[in-house]
Amino acid sequence: MLLTILAVIAAVPLSALIIGRAISAPLYKGAVSDHFDGKQFFNPSGHKARGLSDVLKWQSDQKRVKKPWKIIENPVLGDKPTPSVSSGEVRVTYVGHSTVLVQMDGINILTDPVWYNRTSPVQWAGPKRVRPAGIKMEDLPPIHLILQSHNHWDHLDIVHLPKIYAQHKPLVVTSLGVSQFLNKYGIEKTVDMDWWDTHTFKKDNTELTITCVPAQHFSGRGTKDRNATLWSGFVVSSPQSGHIYFAGDSGYATFFKSIGEKFGKIRLALIPIGAYKPEWFMSAIHCSPSEAVQIHLDVNAEQSLAIHHSTFPLADDGQNEPIEELEKALILRGLSNDDFFVLEEGQYKTL
Repeated sequence: MLLTILAVIAAVPLSALIIGRAISAPLYKGAVSDHFDGKQFFNPSGHKARGLSDVLKWQSDQKRVKKPWKIIENPVLGDKPTPSVSSGEVRVTYVGHSTVLVQMDGINILTDPVWYNRTSPVQWAGPKRVRPAGIKMEDLPPIHLILQSHNHWDHLDIVHLPKIYAQHKPLVVTSLGVSQFLNKYGIEKTVDMDWWDTHTFKKDNTELTITCVPAQHFSGRGTKDRNATLWSGFVVSSPQSGHIYFAGDSGYATFFKSIGEKFGKIRLALIPIGAYKPEWFMSAIHCSPSEAVQIHLDVNAEQSLAIHHSTFPLADDGQNEPIEELEKALILRGLSNDDFFVLEEGQYKTL
């Protein structure tokens, strides 16, 4: 994410600026829409990510409370995942941050696969992973489909994604403009999608419908490509297994109710809960745990999995704070840990 790049810039100004210019993603060119002005994408709500002056204000705030994180040197928690699950069954394994293995109808799906040690243009600075990934890359089952929500560093790992692609040759479904960047790294089987576009994915006798849905966020990998590509969530639909919703990265907005109205009932939602403090800075682009619970209700999710927490120290909320606040929010809304659950890295749940 751009916050990561700005943090690196603050630590190593000259070299980071040079790197930031060098790694900027290609710019998207396409038709003007209600969220693209011909040059940049934007949130229809008018919400924007904070700029450099606000970053400096946040970082230099004398009243800032930044809770410490500790590296947990635990082994990979989970067993090697099963190769597949049968029709109608859904199995979800938490890898870490926003990376989840979703298995349904004989098809294996990865969301925003990140195995980076640091979410940064360089691996010697920037937010460092505090827990190892819950699945080793070499232990992944055959991957057939990847959902890539946007191009921020904590969501698009351009070191490891090409390796996954080379081994498994999955279809990578992503947001407008991101394919052009992926193609440069040999990832050829890609589909760019705009909000509310659909794509049919077929494997053997199984057919899934993928719908690209709105998110409230921003994009950019360097200093010259801010909002040059789109950000999205995705709903994967199956006649046998229902609807699986991956929210990507988003602040809270009214379109979540529209998603719920369109799909009626979501069997499983993957909803971010972390990197939300300070809220004056983060609320436009990241939802709080309380807002995550509201999203769960808005999209009519039967069950939700908490993602985007406790892996990389990206903001001022503490390492376990999002989980603790999620617990409080669930109690206030009369919901249980089974309705909106948390998995440790490597743990899985079968629905």
